[in-house]
Amino acid sequence: MFMKNHPTEVYTREATKQVLIKKYPGLAKFEQRIKILNGSKEDQIQDLKICYCRLPHQGRGLDYDDTGEHIGFVFEAYGHRMSFMTDLGHLTNNMKNFHRNNDVYFIEANYDLDMQIISSRPDFLKRRIIGDHGHLSNSQTAEYLYELADSNKTKHVFLAHLSRDCNSAELAISTVKQKLKAHPIGDKIEIHTDQLKRYFIKAT
Repeated sequence: MFMKNHPTEVYTREATKQVLIKKYPGLAKFEQRIKILNGSKEDQIQDLKICYCRLPHQGRGLDYDDTGEHIGFVFEAYGHRMSFMTDLGHLTNNMKNFHRNNDVYFIEANYDLDMQIISSRPDFLKRRIIGDHGHLSNSQTAEYLYELADSNKTKHVFLAHLSRDCNSAELAISTVKQKLKAHPIGDKIEIHTDQLKRYFIKAT
C-alpha cells in the first residue's frame, strides 16, 4: 500500500526483498523502486548514515523464513543518532553495544507479561512471543533502556508495536518510567507511544 500510494524508493536487504515479494506478489511491479542496502554493516544515503545489525525474531511462516534478513537500525545525521528496533526477543551484548548511547530510541514494548500469560491466546503463540526470538515485554524494554540510554544524550524514547490485547500505552510508559527513575536521565527523558507523527510534525 505504501509503494502504491507514494512514488518513492524503499530500502531493504536482498533477503527481505525476496520474502516480501513472495508474500505479496504485487510488489514485483514496484521492484525498480526497491533499493538494496549492500553494505555489511552500514550504508550512506545522501546525508544519512544507516547502520544495521541482525535482530533475533521468528516470524509466522511455517514452510519458510517469513522475516528475511530481519534488522535493526541506527540512523545518524548531523551529529545525532536514532536507534530503531522492533520485532525482537532479546538483545545480545553485541547488539547492546551497537545501540548504546543514542539521542533517540524507537524500541518495541510489545506486551505486559502478566496480561500475556492470562490472555486467551493459544499456548504455542504465547511461547513464541515470550521466547528469545519473539517480542520484548515492557519490563525487558525498560531494562534494556536502562543499560543503553546516555545521561548526556538520550532525550526521547518511542515505545512501539504495543499489543492491542496484552498491553496499553499507559502501562508501557509507566513500566519504563519506573525503571528509569534510578537512571541519571531520570525525569529528563520524554517517553512517547502513539505520538510519533505529531512529534515529527511539531519538530519540522
